[in-house]
Amino acid sequence: MANAAGMLKESIWRDKEFRALPRTAQATYAQLISQKELDRAGIQPLQIAKWAKGCDETTPDDLTGDLKVLEAHRFVFVDYDTDELFIRSYMRHCDIARYPNILKNALRCAGMVASEKIRHELAAELRRLRKSDADRVADQIEPDDFENGSETKPNPSGTLQQTVPERLNGSETLSEPPGYGSGSGSVTLGSTPAGEPTDEPRTDNTEPKQSINEPPPETCPKHRDTPDPPPCGACAGYRRRRARWFEQQHERRTQRRADFWANVRACRDCDDNGHVETETGRVRRCPNHDWTVITHA
Repeated sequence: MANAAGMLKESIWRDKEFRALPRTAQATYAQLISQKELDRAGIQPLQIAKWAKGCDETTPDDLTGDLKVLEAHRFVFVDYDTDELFIRSYMRHCDIARYPNILKNALRCAGMVASEKIRHELAAELRRLRKSDADRVADQIEPDDFENGSETKPNPSGTLQQTVPERLNGSETLSEPPGYGSGSGSVTLGSTPAGEPTDEPRTDNTEPKQSINEPPPETCPKHRDTPDPPPCGACAGYRRRRARWFEQQHERRTQRRADFWANVRACRDCDDNGHVETETGRVRRCPNHDWTVITHA
């Protein structure tokens, strides 16, 4: 579905960074967020000649100059090799994280970005949505290393210039991905009400010891090979135990990710995204950390 309108918050006119922009750059920004080709991830094809036709007094060179100003202030990022443009704060301004279907569409769009430069910035924005699905896509699209071809240089300190009304956290750094859900607990009772199956089913049938790395089966041994098992108290207990196993696995993965980002934040060799700049100007993932924690979680 084509983008029919652009949302420009009233508060942007009180934002110091936006007010510091030249008037033509402000107008170009408004033009970019109202383009029909803009997708839910804030990506659109680079169409300078077309955009310049939006004003009789604007030339392609004028518009290119506006894009350089907007990129220098981190409002947009442009890749002239892949002909892609990214509006950095678009997803947060549109509050797409509140709408599951729109978020899914944005994540699909993010996965199709060709530019490593834009994927690097897009991954950081996805993590700021504070959604597990967005974190997972961010880990997938984040380039291992890339040549920074933008006018702005890598920032080893990890701090970001303020460019939009919505602020970062108090330290002005990216937050590590948080835990998801409120957690869960369990209470073990000495007995259960009469007629209610227990969570730990007992059966006379024997079965091999279950590996902790594999989920428990969904049915008891008696009905293991039955395509459509009848109502069974033991099977109900197995299903509850299986569901609890998946919950615990999710909690462990979440904790590992939280520990990983805490270590990244405490590392003296990299920025808060875990990146280091080499002597040749390339940006790489810091070797001090086990990146499989987030790529395979």
